Amino acid sequence: MATHILWQADVADFNAWLTVFKQDAKNRKASGILDLHVWSDPDRKDHAVALFAVSDLDKAKAFFGSEELAMHLERDGVNNISVKMLTPA
Repeated sequence: MATHILWQADVADFNAWLTVFKQDAKNRKASGILDLHVWSDPDRKDHAVALFAVSDLDKAKAFFGSEELAMHLERDGVNNISVKMLTPA
């Protein structure tokens, strides 16, 4: 059964964030994370939402919980981050 992650955050500039996000796809893939969808919120122009499929939950948790990612996000003006693990009912 696939596990999914719903990720949301406020970003300093959506277009700049999206460029960096796309460049980081290789690192997510190496952690068993597959990008499914990315959305912008029409009511909050600098709010990003992403949905991922996860093939290795332990690697994905390590990736999202890593100090390196936290420092990277902070440097790029990403805050109010929400990471929700989802499994099929």
